[in-house]
Amino acid sequence: MLTARRGMFPVGWMFASATLITLVAAMAAGPANEVVDFHADFSSGRLDAWQFPFPEDWVVKEEGPSHFLHMLRNREPLVPRRPQQFARIKGINVGSFTLEARLRRSGKSMAIAFNYVDNLHFYYAHLSADSGAKVDVHNGIFLVDGAPRRRIAGTEAAPALPDTNWQAVRIERNRASGCIKVFVDNDPQPRFSVIDNTFKCGQVGLGSFDETGDFADVKLSSTDAGCLP
Repeated sequence: MLTARRGMFPVGWMFASATLITLVAAMAAGPANEVVDFHADFSSGRLDAWQFPFPEDWVVKEEGPSHFLHMLRNREPLVPRRPQQFARIKGINVGSFTLEARLRRSGKSMAIAFNYVDNLHFYYAHLSADSGAKVDVHNGIFLVDGAPRRRIAGTEAAPALPDTNWQAVRIERNRASGCIKVFVDNDPQPRFSVIDNTFKCGQVGLGSFDETGDFADVKLSSTDAGCLP
């Protein structure tokens, strides 16, 4: 079996295929006992590893040697008010995880969903050109729990996406402690952080609240994949 564990390859390693998903049984007891290392560089042009609310809204584009996932159009938020436009990694539920991706906004903001149970129950990190102090529903960590989304972190944080260049984002989630940390580019400390235990398992997804943008070099690693939301 080919395995690819975090740390085996130098920074910047790429796979020839669009995705590599490795699920390996681990020694830990309990319902979540699988290791997952997922990498999407979108170079194949295929989107088999993803599920979408509206597949026609997503395409793979390229600029020079680079390929990326592009969201063609936004969709109106749902009622109660919450985002719905996420490309989710298919068939993988994680509790604790590290997600890394490069993002580029077309409008003012992008979003990453995680511990996604269904479209009424999930967290998302809202990454914006505005601070939360300027726009109270931008730039932070938000919770959707059967009601309109509500902020749980990040009000005073600096804007995560200050310009329309590519930015690197990393989300770290620890299911045992409840800790969520969101880093942008070379942040020495989290841009947003919170301890919350509302959801402890689910999918990861890339998208936006009501705008469009691009995603590249997506990497998801977890040692407790296979959990039940």
